[in-house]
Amino acid sequence: MLRQESTSDLMGVAETLMITLYARAVETQCPDPILSDRHALALTQQLDYDFSKYEKGWASQLGCILRAKTLDRMVQNFLETHPSAIVVNLGAGLCTRFLRLDNGEVRWYEVDFPEVIALRHKLFNVSKRHQFIAQSILDFSWMDAIECSPYHPILILYEGVSMYLSELENRLLLYELEQRFAPLTVMFDVLSRRAARRTQAHDTVSKTNAEFKWGINQSGELETWSPNIILKREEFYLEQYLNYPDRLPTSWRLAAQIVPFIPLTLFKNIGRVVQLQINQSSTYE
Repeated sequence: MLRQESTSDLMGVAETLMITLYARAVETQCPDPILSDRHALALTQQLDYDFSKYEKGWASQLGCILRAKTLDRMVQNFLETHPSAIVVNLGAGLCTRFLRLDNGEVRWYEVDFPEVIALRHKLFNVSKRHQFIAQSILDFSWMDAIECSPYHPILILYEGVSMYLSELENRLLLYELEQRFAPLTVMFDVLSRRAARRTQAHDTVSKTNAEFKWGINQSGELETWSPNIILKREEFYLEQYLNYPDRLPTSWRLAAQIVPFIPLTLFKNIGRVVQLQINQSSTYE
């Protein structure tokens, strides 16, 4: 019988990694998966965790998959231009993106709480190009462990993380990234302000002790945080809900057929992926 690893140390925000892992595992078992992740499926079988509490979270499951697929495409595009880049995945959880996108050249760092990285060490192999850092992403000393080079562009990536940080924490994170690594590219997802106020209404996060703290309605707001931040791209990935009508509840399916602009409007701004270019500066405003 396969030995299952304990997950009892994962509480609060750390536990939310199970939501995204479960979403990918469930999707992999679909007849025609949007994203296939056999590693995620294998991981769920190696963990002592009650995933059943997320079974009714259809919106979260589909949303996580559309977000992961969108970020995979964006990161892959970046690596096609910069194959020997350095990628730093903040709040990595049990993300398997390195295994999905490894091109044989990229150097990839996974950063997360010590209890999460301890679990990763039991489940993943560490290598020279795939390293783990056991620190809170707000303990900025993790940056000291990143081996930088002017010949290797840096991509900072964080998925399902920004909404659990306050606005001040998000600002400080981007400030420290600018001071240490600029010029660099940053990709992450954000919630709308309304969605960020509704943790208890969320179909999966409400099953944990985590709480949303921050959201924005206009991605351009991020450019006001520093004169060196440029919004290069935003992806309204939840618009893709309507591409999978069979996944929607009957009421949503009927609404999408009769007045498609209504569910599209409701979905569109709930969550977005943004890509920022952060340039070097001597001042920060």
